[in-house]
Amino acid sequence: MIKSSKNNFNYKNVDLLKRYITETGKIIPARVSNITAAEQRKLTKAVKIARFLALLPYTDSHR
Repeated sequence: MIKSSKNNFNYKNVDLLKRYITETGKIIPARVSNITAAEQRKLTKAVKIARFLALLPYTDSHR
């Protein structure tokens, strides 16, 4: 369960977004992270924009 006092889901806030992504690059579902549906939609949109701008990887690094 990941819950912070203020969820400011912005694509520029990469450190916050990384907490809601698994090692394989999947977005953690709302039922696991315990955030509301509206926050989950904002999170998903921010993650997708950050991935498109290459701020976050689509998958893990495969080392």
